[in-house]
Amino acid sequence: MAKLISLGYALPPHRYSQRQAFDALAYPRRFWPIFKGAQVETRHFCLPLETIRERGWQEMCEAYLEWAKTLSLASITACLDGRDPSIIACVAFASCSGYQCPGIMHHIAGQVGLAPTTFFTNIGGHGCEGGEPVLKRAWDAVLATAKPALAVTTEVCSSTYFPEPEGMADPENDYELLRGMAIFADASVAALVGHDNDPRHPYIVDFENVVDTSYIGELGYIWRNGRLRLRMSRSILEIAPVLARRAVSGLLDRLGLRVEHVQHWVIHAAGAKIITNIGRALGLGDDKLDISRQTLRLFGNTSSTSVGITGKRLIDSGACRPGDRVVMVSLGPGMSSGATLLRFPDVYERKEEPEWTRPGSWPG
Repeated sequence: MAKLISLGYALPPHRYSQRQAFDALAYPRRFWPIFKGAQVETRHFCLPLETIRERGWQEMCEAYLEWAKTLSLASITACLDGRDPSIIACVAFASCSGYQCPGIMHHIAGQVGLAPTTFFTNIGGHGCEGGEPVLKRAWDAVLATAKPALAVTTEVCSSTYFPEPEGMADPENDYELLRGMAIFADASVAALVGHDNDPRHPYIVDFENVVDTSYIGELGYIWRNGRLRLRMSRSILEIAPVLARRAVSGLLDRLGLRVEHVQHWVIHAAGAKIITNIGRALGLGDDKLDISRQTLRLFGNTSSTSVGITGKRLIDSGACRPGDRVVMVSLGPGMSSGATLLRFPDVYERKEEPEWTRPGSWPG
């Protein structure tokens, strides 16, 4: 069974407190309660927030390319932690905050040290839910080839800023642009999938995904005046828990498990109310939501990278014990929700490890 061997994430250099972000974006003072109520303390951005109002779409797209390359390379380097990249058979990459052809991984393949025979898969249009399909693609590749694979998600949300009237907030769809600017941030995550016998590395057991296209207009990006514009309906507060419950129920029912059989939960840090609503829909106590709320507080909503950041922090915390199960819950446009089950080995069986697993330590 394929395992999650390592996780690594990277953050851009511009770090803002929530108050600093609000002031930099120059919104009227009366909107501060929305930023404060987001329950976000700090976020990281590739682009200085003081300058994004001045940048045109062309400049934003160029910034996406440069920062997506930089962050992806940094997260992959952290993930591999000295392991030989030339044996990686497949790299799956997802991003919803920009478009590039050739893809980001083509641009940095040489710097990473990938072999010319590496198979690339670029996945777009999944929004915040993109972390699950890239992990699934890497998992599929490992099962098919018995060679390691990488899953990479990178988001430069600051490059998708849509201009609002000077000194004002656009009221369309209940101030969706302002609400988005109160939570979204930038990051990259890389996950290494493969085989080994290290008990610190959980098995990737199974996946479930649910899509309900009757909500297709509620979340995502639309085109307006020649550039991307966020679409984020208030109704996702009610839609998200319904879809998440369907995804989790489908996964656990198929495996003969119940919610109480899962020790740890990693829920996409979409927003404070969404985390709470998903927790209630699944019947989880507040203690099961703490680490996802911490991710939101420390990093904001980093879109498709959010689940990977929380998963890395969970494993680094030392809270996972032999035999423990983890369910990762993703959420995105479509609308869609995914659920992924991990399980830590019950015992450690001494076997010869594959050569590529030896350098460095895990997590990366």
